[in-house]
Amino acid sequence: MKSVVAEIQTEQQPPQVKVAALVQKGRYDPIAPICYVSGCIVALFIWWLASQSAASPLHRFNPQDTAVALTALFVNARFWQGLAESMQRLAIGLSLAFVVGVPIGFAIGYSTRAGQLTYVPFQFLRMISPLSWTPVAIILLGIGSGPVCFLIAISAIWPIIINSAAGIRAADPQWLEVARCLGAGHRQIIRHILIRATLPHILIGLQLALGVAWIVLVPAEMLGVASGLGYMILDFRDVNDYASITALIIVIGMLGLCLDLPLRFLSRKIKY
Repeated sequence: MKSVVAEIQTEQQPPQVKVAALVQKGRYDPIAPICYVSGCIVALFIWWLASQSAASPLHRFNPQDTAVALTALFVNARFWQGLAESMQRLAIGLSLAFVVGVPIGFAIGYSTRAGQLTYVPFQFLRMISPLSWTPVAIILLGIGSGPVCFLIAISAIWPIIINSAAGIRAADPQWLEVARCLGAGHRQIIRHILIRATLPHILIGLQLALGVAWIVLVPAEMLGVASGLGYMILDFRDVNDYASITALIIVIGMLGLCLDLPLRFLSRKIKY
């Protein structure tokens, strides 16, 4: 009750007092933005310094030419088409991993026997590199987006399963006991208690899955497809356009960061 009153009082205070209160609670760090910007500036300076010498292997990937190529990339319709296709493959693969992984994680976390039965097979499959499935995916699904979506799904499903199961196991046993005493069945317990209690863990699993899927997407598009960000990197390599390769790599990193930030924000905000 005191914490609620304190939050209300904080909301009614002037902005300067709000910031001071947040700093005192450790929820706001005014130095953090400066550190983030400074880190980027230092990284750019190191890149520029390492690429200035003509004898340096990074000379072909210098930031000056990369900036020009980056500008040209943003006005290239082919880039936006490839980006749209890559994002579509990412969405399909992550959706498949989520739809399949969450129910499996719930079953493993809810049933001890299910966890014991699946432990060895799942640990075995989880340790296989997702790209090792490429020949199998191409043989089964043919050439095109199908194998790419499969590789994304097979790489992203394990963080979702593991975190969903961990969320079920982390649920307060007293909640479950009270629900059973009130006559709740398995479906009601899962629907009204476990799903809500597991949501923060699911978001963390989805955040990890997104990171793995984004890493797998680019090399997967270098095998058997004729579009997407990964294919464009190979295309630029074939014509020795090193500046465009570097520009595309920077875009891939920026997109990954932008995709990660909303999930990171939600995983911190949503509590149960």
